[in-house]
Amino acid sequence: MSFSLISKISSDLLIPVENLRYIIRTSPYRYKKYSIPKRRGRGVRSIAQPAKEVKKLQYWVIKNVLSKYPVHPAATAYKKESSILQNAEIHLDSRCLLKLDFEDFFPSILATDIVHFFEKGSLEFDEEEVNALASILSWARTRTAERVVAIGAPSSPMLTNIMLYDFDSVVRRWCDETKINYTRYADDISLSGDSKESLAEAKRKIAELLEEMNSPRLSLNNDKTVFAMKPFRRFVTGLYLSNEDKISLGRDKKRAIRAKVHHFVNGKFNQDQIQHLRGVIAFARSVEPEFVERLENKFGKLFQ
Repeated sequence: MSFSLISKISSDLLIPVENLRYIIRTSPYRYKKYSIPKRRGRGVRSIAQPAKEVKKLQYWVIKNVLSKYPVHPAATAYKKESSILQNAEIHLDSRCLLKLDFEDFFPSILATDIVHFFEKGSLEFDEEEVNALASILSWARTRTAERVVAIGAPSSPMLTNIMLYDFDSVVRRWCDETKINYTRYADDISLSGDSKESLAEAKRKIAELLEEMNSPRLSLNNDKTVFAMKPFRRFVTGLYLSNEDKISLGRDKKRAIRAKVHHFVNGKFNQDQIQHLRGVIAFARSVEPEFVERLENKFGKLFQ
């Protein structure tokens, strides 16, 4: 491995070089694997949580490598200055909405794709450095399995954002020319405009672009394609776009929050549940402050 990259990591993290080389080489196999149910009961999602020594390396790479690459403005997830609210606001005024979803987004991006990205990227890395980065940023289910980007690694969100910069650029350019709004929130693509036909054409263009892409090899999950238009219900990244051009949490979310608050004020929550509710209320306040105000009028002051 290159002395420069390894020595820098070693110096910053106070890990002896030989120990560091071994950790990097074995990084893809140092994960704890578990499953969580997918939304709406559609099977389970495999989560791979890196061991603390691997996570430490990944945070170093985020700060010292990944942060040096651009993220396209249309990619609205995992950025400090962005949120699902801002993502939804872009589509608020449009009559028609089309939502697309990548099939198995993170696991479709291979270690070989990471190598390809760093080889052609704006920062100069030699072969050994590229392979070290790919090892730190990927995981393998077994010793013989292909290494992929892990759902659960702290580096995966930023890595996928920068790797899809060219894809986002091409799609955004075409959408701008055809007066379509385009955003991508991780694996969720949202397109909006005033014509159902133009959105259908946009989907066809995106599918063609994905067919032409050699790295990473991604595809759309057609089972999760959703088209909606006024006056029917439209949701973007979980937020409801009303026919009055306002963003709302939606009936189901508000009902669930009310139930949580009711349990809280009746002393039925433990400290972990209270902390979770604090985050839920803060989020609700940022999206629909008048809803939280109504809750407080009924139940008393909730977290600030």
